Amino acid sequence: MEKLSGGAKRKLKKEKDIRNAENLKYIPKIGNFFTAVKSASVNDEDSAIQGFSTPPTPAYTESKEPAAATTSSKPQAASLIAEGSGDGGSPASPPPEPLIESGSNPCISTPLLPGDPALWGAVTERLREEAIYRGPAAFQNRAAKYPASVRESGLGSRTRSLTNDLLHCRLPNNQIVPREWLLYSPSTGSVYCYACKLLSSQKHAFISGFCDWKHPERVSDHEKSPEHRQNMLSLLHRSKYACSVDASLARQCESEQQYWKEVLRRVVAVVKFLGARGLPFRGDNELLGSAHNGNYLGLLELLAEFDPFLKEHLEKHGNKGRGKPSYLSSTVCEEFISLMGEKTKQVIAEEHKRAKYFSVIVDSTPDLAHVDQLTFVFRFVSADGRVVERFLGFEPIHSHTGVSLAESVIEMVRHLGLDLSNCRGQSYDNASNMAGKYSGLQAHLKKENPLIHYTPCAAHSLNLVGVNCVDNCCEEVNSFFELLQSLYRFCSASTHRWNTVFKDSKHNIKYTFKSLSTTRWNCRADSTKALKVNYRSIRDILAKISLDCDEKTQTKLEAAALVLKLDKLETVIMTMLWDRVLQRFKATSDQLQKSDMDLATALGLLRSLLSYVGDLREEFSELEESARAVSVTQNYQFDTQRVRKRKRFADESADDSEVAFNDSSQKFKVETYYIIIDRLYSCLSKRIEAYTHVCDLFGVLFERDCDDCDVRVRAAKLSSTYPTDLDSSLSDELIQFKHFVQHETSPVQLLQALDRHGLKTTFPNVYVALRLFLTLPVSNCEGERSFSVLKRVKNELRTTMSQTRLSALSLLAIEHELVSGLDFEDLIHQFAQSKSRKKLVYDAK
Repeated sequence: MEKLSGGAKRKLKKEKDIRNAENLKYIPKIGNFFTAVKSASVNDEDSAIQGFSTPPTPAYTESKEPAAATTSSKPQAASLIAEGSGDGGSPASPPPEPLIESGSNPCISTPLLPGDPALWGAVTERLREEAIYRGPAAFQNRAAKYPASVRESGLGSRTRSLTNDLLHCRLPNNQIVPREWLLYSPSTGSVYCYACKLLSSQKHAFISGFCDWKHPERVSDHEKSPEHRQNMLSLLHRSKYACSVDASLARQCESEQQYWKEVLRRVVAVVKFLGARGLPFRGDNELLGSAHNGNYLGLLELLAEFDPFLKEHLEKHGNKGRGKPSYLSSTVCEEFISLMGEKTKQVIAEEHKRAKYFSVIVDSTPDLAHVDQLTFVFRFVSADGRVVERFLGFEPIHSHTGVSLAESVIEMVRHLGLDLSNCRGQSYDNASNMAGKYSGLQAHLKKENPLIHYTPCAAHSLNLVGVNCVDNCCEEVNSFFELLQSLYRFCSASTHRWNTVFKDSKHNIKYTFKSLSTTRWNCRADSTKALKVNYRSIRDILAKISLDCDEKTQTKLEAAALVLKLDKLETVIMTMLWDRVLQRFKATSDQLQKSDMDLATALGLLRSLLSYVGDLREEFSELEESARAVSVTQNYQFDTQRVRKRKRFADESADDSEVAFNDSSQKFKVETYYIIIDRLYSCLSKRIEAYTHVCDLFGVLFERDCDDCDVRVRAAKLSSTYPTDLDSSLSDELIQFKHFVQHETSPVQLLQALDRHGLKTTFPNVYVALRLFLTLPVSNCEGERSFSVLKRVKNELRTTMSQTRLSALSLLAIEHELVSGLDFEDLIHQFAQSKSRKKLVYDAK
């Protein structure tokens, strides 16, 4: 390449300078966007004090005329004005223009100070800045007459009041100027000093309200006082500073932030609404006005119909595309779901820290994406004595061993900032990997803290009693429940059969057949109840179907087979028996599943159920009589069969031979009825033993039939079991406490009585012991209920949902009562600060 000479270089440089100068013509100057406002100058101290006027408007305001349009395609300049978050990292759009208008304060979206100075209250720095910016004219309340200022002079009926003469000052040259600093209150009829009320730390009449019209010279004396002069000069200095360019930009920035906060408040409200109900958020697109934009944007459009602010925002910023954020995109929505879920979890963690003691409830289930989800529920006693169980989230697990589960639980406890040494209870189902004494989850947690007492889920244990009775009892029981399932299959095979079977029912239609489940016995109780209340009508309808020529042969044969089984007297007796048993089991199970259930009440319910089952052994005759009244036959199936006799050997006597039942009723009672009752009784007794030990340990707190000696022995045992929580004075407190409480019997009532009467410090050990007992979980049904929410949140159409989003949405849905009372204003402010963006001042044409 040929080297240029010096003259050629100078020529090129000159051409480049000309091109740059031409380019600068297309770039508007920053002065074009602002109009300078000259502020009045103060020449001397007296004129500043006597003639104080409203502070000048900001030194720069937006120009009413836009910059000259250019035809250049060059990109225009951008101002680095920080504001709240945009969507997906794009620059944030400006709020409605203009941002700063002449004579208005962009920092104050809603004035906080009333126009009456008597109603100001305590003057904070925020209110002081507002008053300085608005100036004294906003609070002077000038009028022709001031009726509220009328005061009696004490001489007959003569009165005095404020006049406009007092609101003006005569200068030495006889010039009359208004006292701008003097403010009138229409509510009290008094006058106040604008400068002293805002800045003075002393107390006098012009701060609390001056109304001594008999001595008007005190106004002039205050006007000439050094304190008033200093406050006026300070006020003038602060008013000038408040209107500087930097302050104007700061107020403009705050005004923009306030605008976007109003948008985000509506976003939070919609997220809270959808999250509490477990509803999906997004649709096929994100276009406003589309019928397929999802629940999130659809609710915002619905709100906009009644919210002018949101309507204007959607019209101005909706459907602008990427790079023109509106704070309504899915990115902002997802971030708020995560932030709100995390804050809810932090609030729950703080509740646990205040309560100190807590218990752990975990369970696992696979979701529709074939991921094993471990649910965490913690139980504690609140400050007002309520037993609370809180859901804390789902965690994916890859192993079901006790060691792996224990690591997950310990990690969750540490993540929440809790101390595992304060954990006092754990409850799971009866699976060996959780309930195992040696390698289960409960064993590994006890190694970390021996005070973590394990209680099996009472509702699950009660369900196992019924399962074991059906599976391992006798053939007649299996045949009866198979009949119920057959009735359900036959009736539900078509809507015609279902309506035909139940159309003539004289009882409530809620009693219908349900498919039997091996884990949930409520469906068995409902099916048994449906068969009992509709027994004759169901039998007669099935008989008609079996003889109906219009029905298929297979249908008639199935109906005839069912009729044969229903015609047995044994079937009617089994229906009567299992209806009574299962209704009691269902009612007890429903009560055990309540989150505020305590172990003492649970043990009482199980023991009462055990007594009820035991009493059924003596009620066979009553059941048989009721069954004969319903059954179409009065005979047992074995009435016509020949009695079998076993051949006796030579060394046997007549007494050694087996007893042959000549009475079919006796045979059914001994070989079927007694076996069912005894099986239920033995299984239930075995399950109750798991709760007896801990209730006996804490029973000294609420049992009333203990003498003082017994109280001391049992209290010493309890305090030695929890040496870090209780001391030896527990026995003395219990003896006195037993005489104090007369009507309260349950642990919850006793704890609330201590809190209600303010006796926590009088009986500290009793208070702590009751909280320890109520912290122990009864069942893990709260974890089971969380699986129901899991199926709604992560349904067939949302299987690709991330784990963080799943936990956050589940938390918002399950703890919706807690979430509804939370204030997310701090999240909105935090979101705006952490997501600042660059904002274009004007768009390229």
